[in-house]
Amino acid sequence: MNFAGFKSLLLCTVAVSMISGCAILDKKDTGKESNWFIRQFEKDGNAEAAEATVAYSQGDFHAAQEFSLEAIKANPRNQQALLVGALTAEKLGRENRARQYYEDLIVIDGVETSILGANSTVPEKITQIAKRRLRNITLKQSKLVIENRNFNISEDAAKDQNKKNISRALNKKSPNKSTNTSASSLFTASEQNAISRFLVLKEMAENDYISKEEFITRRNANIGALLPLTKKAPGVGIDQPVPAPELIVDRISILKQGVEDRAITPREFSAERDIIIEALMQPNPRARLKPKAPSKDILGAAKDLRKLEVLYDMNLITSAEKAAEKKQIEKYLGINKDPKPVVLTPNQPVSQPVATTTSQEQTAPMSAAVVEVKTTVEEHPIPIKKEIDTITKGNESVAVVSKTETVTPVVSSPF
Repeated sequence: MNFAGFKSLLLCTVAVSMISGCAILDKKDTGKESNWFIRQFEKDGNAEAAEATVAYSQGDFHAAQEFSLEAIKANPRNQQALLVGALTAEKLGRENRARQYYEDLIVIDGVETSILGANSTVPEKITQIAKRRLRNITLKQSKLVIENRNFNISEDAAKDQNKKNISRALNKKSPNKSTNTSASSLFTASEQNAISRFLVLKEMAENDYISKEEFITRRNANIGALLPLTKKAPGVGIDQPVPAPELIVDRISILKQGVEDRAITPREFSAERDIIIEALMQPNPRARLKPKAPSKDILGAAKDLRKLEVLYDMNLITSAEKAAEKKQIEKYLGINKDPKPVVLTPNQPVSQPVATTTSQEQTAPMSAAVVEVKTTVEEHPIPIKKEIDTITKGNESVAVVSKTETVTPVVSSPF
């Protein structure tokens, strides 16, 4: 073969190869018959997303997960692949991965629609489906565990949390007060738990998650936990640990949003909300705790009075409630009792009693020149000095009290 013939053969071979290559490039099969070479250049993930959709519809969730992962790897912005991947993750109990895919769809905010995950057979925008499904996951993940009308929370977790609750409540009134962080040390663990419950109830009322009547009824039925000497003992369970206020408020807020988005029914919202509030504080306790014994010593009473100041600073009690409780604390300690009347008792009977609460000069017929005066205040005898003058009137001697000073002892509170 001469050189010209070899050249012609080579040109023909090259031409056939180019035509075949063009044919391969023009071929765009879908599914498993797609050419791998073309799919490497396209990188759209539509084929894998379609296979994931078919597998999900057939209930083969593991296969759907694999196909969706391949599609997302090929194109992280493929909305159909993200939606199927999120729905499949929910079915397999991988809620965090589903949450990630839904958040990606919300960020993409595309215009594609789908029937998968929609509330009806009418196609819905994938972004809206992602928002609704994300709220459903939030409802499940933020669910509060309640057992026997009590929240499932450990004592150690409650201890640290109660200190933060008390400090934060005090900082709202006195942000620059350095003693706010140590105020919680005044209260026992049970008292701190009760205070946290009242703080949660107060915050729920301020955010309109409970009505005014619900707040007042529950507060008045259990306020004895804060004012043990002037109010009835609180219901059983008030001294148990309780979650942080923001957790309970956020949970009810999510439930409320779920009703607005039709993720849950109003009946489901009302049922769970009532369970949470009932576990927080009972409106009509069937069983109550034992009343707290009053302090009988100075140090204990001083600590109780300091507790009143802290509760007042947290806006949990009123000024009138504080004053009434303070009066009872001092009464049990023997301070600020109502003074008994001071009576002069002469050694001889007198015709008329002499009142000792006046400073005017008074006279009384007496046969003795010396008068014994006894003053009784709080069961302690206090001598009172008198100046007695004797004058003669006819054949009779008359004792005249020329100066009488009666001093009622004033005892001030050491607090």
